[in-house]
Amino acid sequence: MPVSRPGLRDSRFLLYSLIVHAVALALLFVNLSSPSVAVQREEPPEVIHAVALDEQQVVQDLDARREAVEQAQREEERRQQAAEEARREQERQQQRQEQERREAEQRQREQAEQEQRRQAEAAEQRRREEQAAAEREREREAEVRRQAEEEERRRAEAEAERRRQEEAERQRREEERRRAEEEQRRAEEERRRQEEAERQRREEEARQQREREEQLQRQAEEEQLARQAERARTRFVSVWADRVRNAWTRPPGSVDGLTADVRVRLQPSGEVVSIEIIRSSGDATFDRSVEQAIRRASPLPVPDSADAFRRANLDNVTFRFNPDG
Repeated sequence: MPVSRPGLRDSRFLLYSLIVHAVALALLFVNLSSPSVAVQREEPPEVIHAVALDEQQVVQDLDARREAVEQAQREEERRQQAAEEARREQERQQQRQEQERREAEQRQREQAEQEQRRQAEAAEQRRREEQAAAEREREREAEVRRQAEEEERRRAEAEAERRRQEEAERQRREEERRRAEEEQRRAEEERRRQEEAERQRREEEARQQREREEQLQRQAEEEQLARQAERARTRFVSVWADRVRNAWTRPPGSVDGLTADVRVRLQPSGEVVSIEIIRSSGDATFDRSVEQAIRRASPLPVPDSADAFRRANLDNVTFRFNPDG
């Protein structure tokens, strides 16, 4: 609470003084403004005295009250000062306690951080030691594996060398056996080849002999057939020429002595397929009259069988047309 200042006490004292004087003046004014009442009273002087005494008593009471009030105010001020001091002391105590608490918490945090760092360092140290131990164990295991692998490699190489030598020996024996079998096979094949060659030679000689004989026979038959076909061809061509001359009509103005070489293609039935003047007479009208005569003479006489027609080569015949025979 705030402490009362001296100016405030003076103001209160002045107020009390004004109140006392105001009361006294009021009483005096009442006495002065009421003469009729004072005449009716039997003892006016005593009334004025009483008023004076009352004013003095009031002043004394007011002073006493003022003193009591001031004393109470002083007591209240001392109480408030004591309370304020106690409050401040309590605040200081609380601040000290808060400071001590913060310092204690700070120390605890620092201790916890130190402990945490210590534990972290210890954990890191353990980790490094464990890592180093694990690394040493890995290196030891790697060395054990390396030695085992080296031993296995040497054993495998020795085994491979043994197998290689065995395989080489097996291949050598196999090669010898193969060469022996190959020589035997070649000898057998040579024997069979010679026998086969001899057999084929004899067969070839016999075949050639048969072919010569057959060739001679075919040649004789072909010559005979050729002669027969040529005779048949000549005969049929002569018949065709007569047939065409009989069908030919001399064109007006045609001169004597004209001839034309004609190629005629026929079917086995004797039907004329095509006519071609391969050597013109020099007279186009004469040539056309020859073609017309051949068409009128179609179908031309042919052999009875298609084989005879084919052998005589009558499907494609060239002959010279001479109207004079």
